[in-house]
Amino acid sequence: MALTVNGVPISEETIASEVTRLRDGYEKYIRENGGEPNDKELREWAEEDLIEAELFRQEAASKFPDPSDERVRQHIQEQAKLYGDLSEQDSVARAKRELRARALMKSLRKEVPHPSEADVRKYYDEHPELFVMDETLRLSHICHFFYPTDKSDLFLDLLRVKTEIGNGQMKWMDAAEQLSDTFSEDGGMFEPVMTGDLPQDIENKLFALKPGEISDVIELGGHSLHLFRLLEKTPPGPLSFKDVKQTINTLLFDQACQFALEARFDALKATAVIRREP
Repeated sequence: MALTVNGVPISEETIASEVTRLRDGYEKYIRENGGEPNDKELREWAEEDLIEAELFRQEAASKFPDPSDERVRQHIQEQAKLYGDLSEQDSVARAKRELRARALMKSLRKEVPHPSEADVRKYYDEHPELFVMDETLRLSHICHFFYPTDKSDLFLDLLRVKTEIGNGQMKWMDAAEQLSDTFSEDGGMFEPVMTGDLPQDIENKLFALKPGEISDVIELGGHSLHLFRLLEKTPPGPLSFKDVKQTINTLLFDQACQFALEARFDALKATAVIRREP
């Protein structure tokens, strides 16, 4: 089936490529919403995406001049992976389209007002379930990086350290400062841990600790051994408005930009000549 947008053809090969790109996401979305995927609908999705992309390209070309040769070269260098398989001529043409489209998108976003603080606060108050901090562990650690040849020795060394701390022969922070390979970077502190941050078996061990308790030796990432000491376990609780205000502001602004973009697509399609021919 031939597809043209204001006289510009979109090849069957391009449509097939878009179908392939969308398939996994399309099937997941449809099943999550109780439907059954089908190829006809998937093709319709692909065609709609390509129509909107072409209309956006045409709109950008009509409103913005070609970027300078220097800007085009800079863009191609910055996005080298996207242009590696293209000829120089095709790379330049694609880069010009991309830069004009970026300029149009930037102009659209400038027209969208940022949400007011009242809007942000309203969203926060109406969606409390979105702004909850999971149970969080604050941990100190002693870290040894290892090579396969010295893993056993370092494992035993950390067991010895744990025993000496338990017997009162050594203080935890003294041991961390003297022995941890990462103390100069982290001061003996590990990143806060919430559910899902680490492999499940490791999380099970850490969440089972009581404040002040020291873990067994734990291997992380196949390259480091750790002793962890639980400093504090913070129960789940709501995040403050202050902590999430900027996140909500960004979310609402991005949503407004998306609505503005969809409205622009609708306006462009209303006046476009779109033909589908067998």
